[in-house]
Amino acid sequence: MRTGATVAALLARHFVFYDNDQPTQMSTSCVRWSDVAGTPVADPINEPWPGGTRAQMASLGIRISQITESFTAGMPTELEAATLRIGTGVPVLRYTRKHIADTGRVIEVAHPIVRRGDTTIVDFRIDLDD
Repeated sequence: MRTGATVAALLARHFVFYDNDQPTQMSTSCVRWSDVAGTPVADPINEPWPGGTRAQMASLGIRISQITESFTAGMPTELEAATLRIGTGVPVLRYTRKHIADTGRVIEVAHPIVRRGDTTIVDFRIDLDD
């Protein structure tokens, strides 16, 4: 560990999302315990939260102003294949999502988010200033 490094306690939340009975996505989301301790956001009984992470953080007075995502693709691990109910020959898309507050502080990191690669469509819209 570096001298002077600060270690923050995190709340890790593990999710599997379904479309009907088919698992379509798995993820691990981490938020700072100091941001959510003693709040409804820390209680898993409140999941899924309407409006997702942005709504959760808004309920705590934290305004999310930016989201970043980074993508990779590859073959699934045994856990990913089992959780998503796919064969080990079906590629997966893995990405990291960060929710960033208007202060510039990273509020939440979801890593990895994993989706089956053969049925996932990634569609971007990029607005450019004139």
